[in-house]
Amino acid sequence: MILLKRSLTLFFIVLANLHPLSQTVLQPEIIINTDSSLNRDHDYIKLTIRNAPVLTVQFAVDYDFGVFELSANDNGDLNKDQFISGKNFGVRHGFGANLTAKYPLHQPGHLRITSSLMYNRFTSKFNKVFTEDTEDDFVKYDVYSLGVGIEDNFNPGLKLRAYAGVGILASIISGNARITDTAGSRDYSINPAFRVGLNIYSGFEYLLSKNVGLSFGLKFTHANLWLKSSELPDTPGELNLNDQKVSNHQPYAGYRQFAWGSFQLGVNYYLGVNEKEYYYRKY
Repeated sequence: MILLKRSLTLFFIVLANLHPLSQTVLQPEIIINTDSSLNRDHDYIKLTIRNAPVLTVQFAVDYDFGVFELSANDNGDLNKDQFISGKNFGVRHGFGANLTAKYPLHQPGHLRITSSLMYNRFTSKFNKVFTEDTEDDFVKYDVYSLGVGIEDNFNPGLKLRAYAGVGILASIISGNARITDTAGSRDYSINPAFRVGLNIYSGFEYLLSKNVGLSFGLKFTHANLWLKSSELPDTPGELNLNDQKVSNHQPYAGYRQFAWGSFQLGVNYYLGVNEKEYYYRKY
């Protein structure tokens, strides 16, 4: 009997050890890491930071359209009667070119001092270039200007930059004309005249590279705001600019404003620009 009890006890002990619930299962250690910094397959955003240029040099060309007494007729044709009576300058369309240097006033580079050399030509035959029409009578003006001003570049460190400015300019205005009247056809030389005026402008700059960019702008120029004068010439065949109001019915004289608007396209060269690149990971 005792032997039977011992046999049953041994049986249940062995059975308990063979059951799966009582066995220890050995498995490899698995570590789950949620730190994404260890994953090298990421997309990044590149951010380029630039300082403001220490000097900007701009060369630009422009198409000019006269306003006020520089507008002649609506289509730009010369009306000799209005020109002789001093109602307008006899021209409307023109073109120009300018070279401008821009210096920042402080490190951020928003405010800049500008200095410019400008040339503009106006002719009554501008709209006849692509036609077969020819006219004997014409008026032409050449305007040479030196200007200084101040400009606000709203975001000098970005690729697309907006700007606006104002300047004062000193101009030499001269020209020549051929007018047919009751006495026949005559050639005139318009003597150089010194005038002082203003211009205001705005536009955009777009960077093509660190040192080169394009510029697009609009500008309004009033070249004879001050120092108007009307005088009789000393020599036959010569005319003065005669832009001041007269009361003696002097021919080729009257209150006239030498003002125009411009569409401008230019190329900029930037000096002293440094770039830093930063990379930000996308999540």
